[in-house]
Amino acid sequence: MRRSWLWGPVLTTLGCSIGGRVDRFAPAKQPDGVAVALALRGGRRAQGELLAVQDTALVVLAQDSVTLVPYSAVVSGQFSQVGELIETPPAPDFATRLRLVSRFPQGLSPDLLARLLAAHGQSALKVVAR
Repeated sequence: MRRSWLWGPVLTTLGCSIGGRVDRFAPAKQPDGVAVALALRGGRRAQGELLAVQDTALVVLAQDSVTLVPYSAVVSGQFSQVGELIETPPAPDFATRLRLVSRFPQGLSPDLLARLLAAHGQSALKVVAR
């Protein structure tokens, strides 16, 4: 009986100190999305910040341009502190993780997209050709 009373606080203390820490996870410390490096079909590359994750594409801020990158144009991708995209479209659990570390995890409403485009001097998304 006495030993079970001792193990409760010990296990609780261990549980609180094992695992990831916010101070080591860059996306938790700033409002930006994670950094992304994409290998595209035809040998092209795209690098930037992950803004949003959609069902058919990623929205990336690349070279100060808000860019729509269809999954059909992506060969592979690396997401800072999250992992590697090895299948397109991403598996549902990986897509959810990406969505949570993007700048706009709630998605881009038409109004929000219009304001974002205006802030970057664009009238429409730049779309990467498949």
